Amino acid sequence: MNTRFHIIIPGIDDESGDRLFGAVKQEVNRIENKLSRFIPDSDVAMLNKKAANESVRADDEFFEIINACRFCWDITEGAFDPTLRPLMEYWKNRSEVDEADEKLISIKDNIGMEKVQIDSESKTIKFDSDGLEIDLGGFGKGYALEKVKYILEDASVKSAFISFGESSILALGEHPAGGSWKIGMNDYLNPGQSLHRFYVNGGSVSTSSNFFVSDNGRLKNHRHVIDPKIGQPVERCCSVSVSAESPVLAEMLSTAFLVSSDEVIYEVMNQYDHLEVIKVDYESGQGIVTEFEQKEADPMVQEDN
Repeated sequence: MNTRFHIIIPGIDDESGDRLFGAVKQEVNRIENKLSRFIPDSDVAMLNKKAANESVRADDEFFEIINACRFCWDITEGAFDPTLRPLMEYWKNRSEVDEADEKLISIKDNIGMEKVQIDSESKTIKFDSDGLEIDLGGFGKGYALEKVKYILEDASVKSAFISFGESSILALGEHPAGGSWKIGMNDYLNPGQSLHRFYVNGGSVSTSSNFFVSDNGRLKNHRHVIDPKIGQPVERCCSVSVSAESPVLAEMLSTAFLVSSDEVIYEVMNQYDHLEVIKVDYESGQGIVTEFEQKEADPMVQEDN
């Protein structure tokens, strides 16, 4: 997945640790071979190659993955959309576009998860458009962490910390010193400082952003985060971190919430327990933090008889 993977398992002996790491590495490689669009014979590459012309039968695992993407697309009102790759390619070397640009209009008209037809009975997937392409970059690391979590639990590991590229974190059990694992949200303008700290026991934190830090320490928008409603990149430099029990949910929502309204974020948060969302806007030259808190349900009002 073209990123670093670190795993810390306190108190494990070398032999058991090597054996467990081997199992984890094998599983992560298996998932990459299944989900990477860069691997010609991966499930997603074969789907992209065939599904515009025919219904493609998926194995149980891949079918559930596409279903999970459709579900997240639905609950985020289209903010999570793994079909946006053609728009990313369009904007890669462009700074702006005329509103009447026919190519942009054509791309927008031919993408969207609503054009991915999923048949639950036959477990087949079909695209309604020739220009459609699935990219699971906003899903894969979270899914890999979910599978790693199962491996560690099956091995009776009580405590572990896994970092996948520093943007996707899994923390099992308690910190060796006791209490929660402390996961800081990096201040990209002040290296080594945190803007927020998550306290995690048996959960995950995923961070998504639309920028990178240049050699001179400035934030540069790489314009790969697309707002599907308008088909254009999110220009304000910002990041979103999501803490959730499920690594897959945290991964998908951190991607979606970069382009979501506050109303949508709150609507999704109120569907899940133990969900924490932090958004940082760097447009002013410093990190401005917005912390979204789950709203309690209004108490029932009973009429006096």
